[in-house]
Amino acid sequence: MQIRLTVLGSRGGHQAATAPAGCDVLVTAPAGTALAAVASGLAATVGGPDTGGTVVLYAGSRRLDLQRTVLGEPPLVDGAVLTLHVPAPEADALGDDGLGAPQLQVVAGPDAGGVHLLHPGSVRIGRSADADVPLDDPDVSRLHCTVTVMPDGRVAVADLGSTNGTTLDGTPVGVRAVPLPPGALLRIGESTLRLATGAGPRLRVVPDLEGHLALTDASGGGTG
Repeated sequence: MQIRLTVLGSRGGHQAATAPAGCDVLVTAPAGTALAAVASGLAATVGGPDTGGTVVLYAGSRRLDLQRTVLGEPPLVDGAVLTLHVPAPEADALGDDGLGAPQLQVVAGPDAGGVHLLHPGSVRIGRSADADVPLDDPDVSRLHCTVTVMPDGRVAVADLGSTNGTTLDGTPVGVRAVPLPPGALLRIGESTLRLATGAGPRLRVVPDLEGHLALTDASGGGTG
């Protein structure tokens, strides 16, 4: 199982002044692995804790139990944002599990049902394993397009010179970023993605045991 986590550091004396403010980490571990197994490594990516210190990690406003919190299950799913020692500044907006963050929902294509949490900054979507949001779609370029969440919460999308192009509600998207509004349909290859935000209604999601979230229908079954 592989999931991508973003770890944000604090400046409260637990890390060096030269440490990075945040780091994206690709975690590879068997399904069911406790957070405790990787907590020290995650903390080290942002320069903490001090020698002999205790690792304290938060998802939104929720302090995580290192022994009971499991990789691949909410809130530790692909795209989750963790903070070291202190709750995230936007914790009230995100909720206790952080799932109020913007989401990219895959609504059509080979990966239909997938849900990817977004955080401030850019994510690359593509067929490559190096993509932040990988899609198993042969008509998608290795690095097809990028989606950016701006500091003010607005979201934009830009094509990365893909072979088959990117469209937003049927309109071609070029290399210059354009706004990606909630509910709009982003088409790349044979896949369609939709942006959902914490402010609007969200479909029910469940963990898929591979570190991702999957959409379910009203009856609780998967979208298939």
